[in-house]
Amino acid sequence: MAEKKVIAVVFGGRSVEHDVSILTGLQFLEALDPGKYDGLPVYVDPLGQWWTGAALSKRSRYPITGATYKDLTQLHLDLATPANGRPQFLTFTKGLMREKRQTVPFDLLVPAIHGTNGEDGTLQGLLDFASIPYAGCRPLGAAATMNKVFAKQAARNAGINVLPELLLTRPARGVFLEPETLKGQLIDALGAETYPLIVKPCNLGSSVGVAKANDIDDLVAALMSAFRLDNEVIVEPFVPNLVEYNIACRRDENGVVQTSAIERPLREAELLDFKNKYLAGGSAGGAKMDTGPSEGMASLNRQLNPEELSTKQKTFLENSSSQLFEKLSLAGSVRIDFLSNSETGEIWLNEANTIPGSFAYFLWEAADTPISFLSLTSAIIEEGFNLSGKRLGETTADAGGAQIFAKG
Repeated sequence: MAEKKVIAVVFGGRSVEHDVSILTGLQFLEALDPGKYDGLPVYVDPLGQWWTGAALSKRSRYPITGATYKDLTQLHLDLATPANGRPQFLTFTKGLMREKRQTVPFDLLVPAIHGTNGEDGTLQGLLDFASIPYAGCRPLGAAATMNKVFAKQAARNAGINVLPELLLTRPARGVFLEPETLKGQLIDALGAETYPLIVKPCNLGSSVGVAKANDIDDLVAALMSAFRLDNEVIVEPFVPNLVEYNIACRRDENGVVQTSAIERPLREAELLDFKNKYLAGGSAGGAKMDTGPSEGMASLNRQLNPEELSTKQKTFLENSSSQLFEKLSLAGSVRIDFLSNSETGEIWLNEANTIPGSFAYFLWEAADTPISFLSLTSAIIEEGFNLSGKRLGETTADAGGAQIFAKG
């Protein structure tokens, strides 16, 4: 019988989405196939320290405070390749005479950190640097989708419908936003200074820091709040009669891009912001309802495969998401979000989430060909092994004819 692989699932992180990332990481660990994998929970605290321990798998242990660290072990990711080629974490404990070093080996790392320092390509770049196998998008796709303007431009180039936007950079310290200058910029970028407008950080996860501005005073206030979270902020027209549609993409074992069920999130407020996504409970009426467990995106009230979508709209959602997935070289389970005017039927691409809440498993369970969460985690892991194994050839200087210093 083959030895089980150890899968390190990394969650938490130095991100405003730290808390919901914990839920996503715990869900992935719970859905691992116990006959094939052993899960290793790895929690990154808000200070950037890495920890492991059986207690981390219990949701009741969060938030972790000073007193609750006592039964956890601090980890350090070994960036050097061990002699056996297997990646590992290092732990250091105080001995009688000197510090003792121990190793915690694993086989593949699954990033489950949403937003900054997890979904933006930075963690993926570190793992590539250390030749550590990992699941999901590579650095290029992760970085490209995290920057909302770059992703929208890629969609435009592919002929996918997107809203116009104004990109603004955080003013220097002591410099104030000038309303008259803002008005001119809005006219140049959007064709008019027409309210309401939507303000959101350019380089954060979905729904974080999003605000609606009904006039210039609202706009200035929303920009100042968003600039606390990101150096770049985008302003877009507000879509009237707004409904949102989400769909997930992944590659099957043959490399063919597959699409999931389509969801229409149901919200109690005008905007589906972070609070409505993760903190609002309850249920709403409607056919084909799925509320899921009260954790992460799975707890969001939604309609699956909403009946109001025409064949043309459904085809647009499936084709546009697949096209963006291909164009940006994405991997794993990626959720792609769209905005729609329910009166006119127009649909615009909003953004792509390369590490979506709950890995969007609920969309795959409701797909035309359903995929269980256990099968989804296995597919993500095996794809990660495959992509990591293909990454590089030889890296020695003599292999590339670039050797300058003679070997002793």
